[in-house]
Amino acid sequence: MKTKQELTIVEHLTEFRSRFIWIISFFFISFLVSLYFSSSIYQFLTQGFSQKLIVLGPNDILWIYINLASLVAFTLTLPFLTYQVWAFILPALDKAEARSAFWYIPAVFLCFVAGLLFGFYLVSPALLQVLLSFGEGLFDTRLTAQNYLAFLLHTTLPMAVVFEIPVLVAFLTSIGILHPLFLVQYRRHAYFSLLVVAVIITPADFTSDLAMTVPLLFIYEVSVGISRWLYRRKEKRRT
Repeated sequence: MKTKQELTIVEHLTEFRSRFIWIISFFFISFLVSLYFSSSIYQFLTQGFSQKLIVLGPNDILWIYINLASLVAFTLTLPFLTYQVWAFILPALDKAEARSAFWYIPAVFLCFVAGLLFGFYLVSPALLQVLLSFGEGLFDTRLTAQNYLAFLLHTTLPMAVVFEIPVLVAFLTSIGILHPLFLVQYRRHAYFSLLVVAVIITPADFTSDLAMTVPLLFIYEVSVGISRWLYRRKEKRRT
C-alpha cells in the first residue's frame, strides 16, 4: 500500500508530465503556424538587401523554413513555458511570493524579444558591414540565404540570452542566493567579462566593440539596481 508521501510524489510527477506535454503541444502548434508564415518572415529579415539572396538547393530552403519557424515558435512558447513553471511551483509559494514570481512571465518574454531586436537592428548590420569590408578587393563575396540567416541567428540569439541577465539576477535575489553587494564588489570582474564578450561577438573594430560594450554594461547596472530594490523590499517585509 502506498504512503501519502509516495502518492504526493506521483501526483507531482503526473502534473509535471501533463504540463510538459502542454508545452510541447504549444510549441508544435506555434511551429506549424510559424512555418506557414516562414516566407513572410524571411522577406522581413532580408528586406534590407536590394537583390534576392541565392540558395544552393532545395535543402537550403527547407533549412531556412525550419529554423525560422523554430525560432519564432520558441519565442512564442517562452511566456507559456514560464507560466507553466510558475503554476507548477505555485502551491509552494505564499500570496506575496506568487504575485512577485508571476511578473517573471512577461519579463522573460520581453527581455528575450528585446535582445533579438537589439541583435537584429544594431549588432548584425554593423558586424556584417565590417566583415564584408575585410574582403573588399580580395574576394568576390556572395551571400547565400542560408549563410546569412545562420549569421543572423549567431548574432541575435546570444543577445537574447544576455538580455535575460536582469531577470536571472532578480530571481536569484528574490530567493536569497544573490546579494546586491556581491554584484557591486565584483563589478570590475563583471565589466571585464562583458568586455571580453563584446570583443568576441564583434569584429576587431573599436567602434563596434564600444557599441556592444555600452549596452552590456547598462544591462549589468540595471541588474544591480533591480537586485538592490528587491533586497530592500525583502528587508522591509522582514522588519
